Amino acid sequence: MTPRASEDLAIRFGGFELALKSGELRKDGVQVKLQNQPFRVLVFLASHPGELVTREELRQQIWQADTFVDFEHGLNFCIKQVRTALGDNAQSPAYIETLPRRGYRFIAPVTAPDEDRAAGAGASESAKPPIGVPWAEPSGDPSSQIQSRPARSLLWYGLSLALAGLLVATGFLISSRFNHEAVASKQRVMLAVLPMENLSANPEQDYFSDGLTEEMIMQLGGLQPARLGVIARTSVMKYKQSGKDIGRIGSELGVDYVLEGSVRRQGDQLRIVSQLIRVTDQTHLWSASYDAPAGDALSVQKGVAERIAHSLAIELLSSQENSAGSTRNPEAHDSYLKARYFWNKGDAANLGKSVAGFQQAIDQDPGYGLAYAGLADSYGLLPMMGTTPAGDAFPKSQAAALKSIELDDRIAEGHSALGSVKLWFERDWPGAEKEFQRAIELNPSYGRAHHDYAWLLVATGRAQEGIAQIKQAQELDPLSPLANSDVGWVYLFARHYDEAIDQIKRTLELEPRFNSARACLEEAYISRGMLAEAVASGKQAMSREGASTQDLAAIENIDQREVFNSIQRWRLNKRLASPNGSDAGGGAYSIAQLYASLSQTDNALVWLEKAFEVRAPMLVFLRADPVWDGLRADARFKDLVRRVGLPN
Repeated sequence: MTPRASEDLAIRFGGFELALKSGELRKDGVQVKLQNQPFRVLVFLASHPGELVTREELRQQIWQADTFVDFEHGLNFCIKQVRTALGDNAQSPAYIETLPRRGYRFIAPVTAPDEDRAAGAGASESAKPPIGVPWAEPSGDPSSQIQSRPARSLLWYGLSLALAGLLVATGFLISSRFNHEAVASKQRVMLAVLPMENLSANPEQDYFSDGLTEEMIMQLGGLQPARLGVIARTSVMKYKQSGKDIGRIGSELGVDYVLEGSVRRQGDQLRIVSQLIRVTDQTHLWSASYDAPAGDALSVQKGVAERIAHSLAIELLSSQENSAGSTRNPEAHDSYLKARYFWNKGDAANLGKSVAGFQQAIDQDPGYGLAYAGLADSYGLLPMMGTTPAGDAFPKSQAAALKSIELDDRIAEGHSALGSVKLWFERDWPGAEKEFQRAIELNPSYGRAHHDYAWLLVATGRAQEGIAQIKQAQELDPLSPLANSDVGWVYLFARHYDEAIDQIKRTLELEPRFNSARACLEEAYISRGMLAEAVASGKQAMSREGASTQDLAAIENIDQREVFNSIQRWRLNKRLASPNGSDAGGGAYSIAQLYASLSQTDNALVWLEKAFEVRAPMLVFLRADPVWDGLRADARFKDLVRRVGLPN
């Protein structure tokens, strides 16, 4: 008879509980989301506390022998998901320690289940892996596998068998789905292009080495997107002169391969040295150096991309004569790199410089499609920063995006920029979705397309699809504060407040001074009813924004709701007193938000109308943002939502 002792078995550690019957991870009784395969990895590791568990042992236990799948990438993904669920840190772990090139060790104290119950699960000769659950079935003689570990592992081996038995009802479905997805995604690997090191004597040439890095990311991302994913620039630039080893970088980014190199530019001569490294064992698979005239940088980049693709055994796209939207004009290309350098700085002053740089590249080569796409991106961001009215900037962004696509319909950046115009300005939801999907089809590694597509989906009431898209953007740019913060905002707009708070806390660990993340956390606290936490966040924000000691003292010794209202009134007065506080539409929208948070409905609606008059981009979130929940019953608000064109 199959033992029934496993029905109440659980593995407990550090406030967490692995419920073997339900296949759930819980913390303090609350379920923590964790997919099935990462859950099984965690069970196996926790079943052998303090022991080295090799990657091969995990492969044998978790991955079916006849399933074709990129095991290394799959295991890295599982470990990353487990660490995220546990809130663990690979550099200073509390639960799972990585032993480079060997495996993992579960280092937290583990509380065993009741010994009497466990004995039944671990000692019975009838406790065999159930037929039809391939991931639980050991190969060869089970007793020989048990003997390969200390005797105290017998109990935990029994628990693994018990878990397999409890999941037999869903085993076939899980296996079938997994096999199907594995075939669809086989051979897809993840690559990080690390910042090219500038070895030139002139530090002002950083723009060239940084631009070359971005060019390589763009070219490699478009080679075979279904089989090669490339990490976005924002995440890899954090490793510029970081001194971190390849193993640590690979672990943090979740990649299989790393491309690193250097650029030396002296006068008109260019030398690029590059090498491809496999993360798992830090083997150098390929290296090469190129010497060429600086004006021949484009052909050098293309040659490097082709050699890397060959090393990864990836079939190149059929058209290799010219990359989508590129130029053969070296001066135009140099101007483009400088413009992207300024664009990536992400502030209003440098964004203006990027407009001038992209326009210069276009003047030097009127057929430069990527330069038009860059110009569209720059114009499209100006209203989002509140520096230029939407009615002035977005038509220019649209014209540049359309010209980019006219020159070359394969330019993913052009389609994405056009989709953003249709989302934020034209409010053409089907048109925006068509452009974002086309951009992703052309280059699935283009994170910006996933990013704005997520906003479209959330704004139009398709929150779960939006979460999936923003998570893809985050995966492609895992260390970007913006990508991580916007995952929190999407969770917030989807009314997943706990997930939003958890995500933003992790984002602030990554970048403590990121204002978008701070704002999201405060709104999530309010929406969740965590008033004390929102007040503490608001006080800190007041201090950062220049509040005097008198301002801070004036809000003490009153109840928490009134403290928060005082904080909002302080912000409102500061915004109204600012010369540019309500310009460009974004200011009007944020003023309306402050009035709404103070339950001043009439004033909120007045400022929303002002935002509507100037086509403020953020109006697309009237349906999604919880700050408007107090206005939803008002007929005037309903009419505004209708005029914006949001679906019911």
